[in-house]
Amino acid sequence: MSTSGAAGWRRLDPRIVVATAVWCALLGVVALAVLWWRDAPWWLYAAVPPAALGLPAYEGVRWHRTTYRLTSERVELRTGVAVRSHRSVPRQRIRSVDVSANPVHRLLGIRTVRIGTGHHVGSGQDAVLTLDALAVRDSDALGERLLRGRGAGEDGGGRVTLARIRWGWLRFAPLSVVPLLLGLSAVGGLHNLLDLLGAEPDTVLVPRLISWLTGSADLLTVVPLVVLAVLATGVVGALGLYVEMWWDFRLTREPNGTLRAARGLVVTRSVSLEEERLRGVEIAEPLLLRRGGGACTYAVATGAGTVEEETRGHDSSALLPPAPLAEAHRVAAAVLGEDRDPTESVRLLPHTRHALRRMLRLVLLTGLGLGGVLVLLGALLTPVLVHAGWLAALVVWAVGTPFAVDAHRNLGHGVTGRHLVTRHGTLKRRTIALRRDGVIGWNITQWAWHRRSGLSRLTVTTAGGRGAYHVKDVLLPEGLRFADEAVPGLLEPFLVRTPVVPGPRTARGLGPRPHAEGAP
Repeated sequence: MSTSGAAGWRRLDPRIVVATAVWCALLGVVALAVLWWRDAPWWLYAAVPPAALGLPAYEGVRWHRTTYRLTSERVELRTGVAVRSHRSVPRQRIRSVDVSANPVHRLLGIRTVRIGTGHHVGSGQDAVLTLDALAVRDSDALGERLLRGRGAGEDGGGRVTLARIRWGWLRFAPLSVVPLLLGLSAVGGLHNLLDLLGAEPDTVLVPRLISWLTGSADLLTVVPLVVLAVLATGVVGALGLYVEMWWDFRLTREPNGTLRAARGLVVTRSVSLEEERLRGVEIAEPLLLRRGGGACTYAVATGAGTVEEETRGHDSSALLPPAPLAEAHRVAAAVLGEDRDPTESVRLLPHTRHALRRMLRLVLLTGLGLGGVLVLLGALLTPVLVHAGWLAALVVWAVGTPFAVDAHRNLGHGVTGRHLVTRHGTLKRRTIALRRDGVIGWNITQWAWHRRSGLSRLTVTTAGGRGAYHVKDVLLPEGLRFADEAVPGLLEPFLVRTPVVPGPRTARGLGPRPHAEGAP
């Protein structure tokens, strides 16, 4: 770790300049090879070396202008070439430390450290302070100092391994839409490569392929084989992606009071989360993975598992790769310090048939709307669209009805011990267990289509994960009772309790009907 000679300020590792030069050299070789293949003019060759040398030079200036320091109260970073910036993060706001390394970084012995604060101003990048790059021992020491628990020892003793990768879990890799996307991406990538090499796929290869397929005597055999080839390519890619992402995965409980998940083959990554910031767990079961008996496990923790991370596919809250559901429950229980996972042990209260009727009504109206638009266009343009309209409506109803029934079956909520639990979703069923003492508020919403059936949506807010978790399509009285039982007193100022009047409602076990005053 280089020092700058001023009041504890330090420089990043200078090998980051070498890493940038290596990447630029590799890209320069590829660019020259493509230019040679395409027989490009000489001036394009002359432009490659300055571009390949310019980025390392800029990186050298950036390294010289970047310093950081760690004090007893803050982490500070000063950087910038044309525009200087000085960022300062209080240490008590630090929620996670993410250490990663690409192949060149690993070869040179350096790591990139991202310090997450969980505080978002504008974009998610505002919540991260990045040090690119530090030596391996310096990155490990920095992470240990930033997340050291009170009274925890500084040695490595007492580490407990909660989970490790098992390669039998590879069977879960193809159980998603990833194989299809990778297969189509492979076709698109091959097309672009042929175009780059001058093979003219649009004017030569694709017309010849279409002519061969349409002229084949057994077209019904050729087309399924092409689809299977694309899917097989995607499956191979999904298996490779699973291996690269989760290679040597291990989840450990460190003696400094943190959970550490380390993984990666080509690009290594290690994420540390403070256990005192943990607010619960989430068991996510995408449709295909659920059918195969698998699930994903995530931590609901302050500064991790945010909406921005989910959108980027870069989720620091992952506690386990796609794995058997029983293993997901075991790890969730171990992380929460419970004998059994609350998402498994609680008896969830199912939601009424009002929710099912609303979902079926939505499917019906969607089919009618789509079909009606096509029929109207067909009446104005061509009769073909009329037939497309009623066929589209039938497809929406045939596909949407099972999904609506499954979505209703998956609705549920309950309270067990220190946690409240909510479940919803069909394409991706989510079961979330939140610590009751971590709930900071409730939001009760009734849309226009909710009020007619007496349904509502409860949103529980907590300082962790996505920040808001829903109890969907629950009868308003039942939802208010659940919220009051889960966190007694929080909704008390907004509730007016009516006396129990014996009658049909109490005979059906519904009890009194509280209502909210001034609830949103």
